[in-house]
Amino acid sequence: MRFLLTALLAGASAVVYASPVAAPQEAEVSSIGQCPQACWDESEVQAGCDPNADNACLCGVFLDAVTACLGTCSIEENLAALDVLQPSCP
Repeated sequence: MRFLLTALLAGASAVVYASPVAAPQEAEVSSIGQCPQACWDESEVQAGCDPNADNACLCGVFLDAVTACLGTCSIEENLAALDVLQPSCP
């Protein structure tokens, strides 16, 4: 029984470490306000990739587009959205 539990924990850990880190950012950004959500949607189309599924997209072309767009939002929304994105993209 102890061996089975150890094997299950090791397998779950491998899945966690192998999984991409992108997904929750869109939900956090959309909860900030309508302007950041509109920027997210427009930037996703402009980038031509899915930042929710691909960290290279999230931290590449998409990040450039979304940060440029966030400049049109209020200062509070802009800073809050960048605070969500910054830890994901070094």
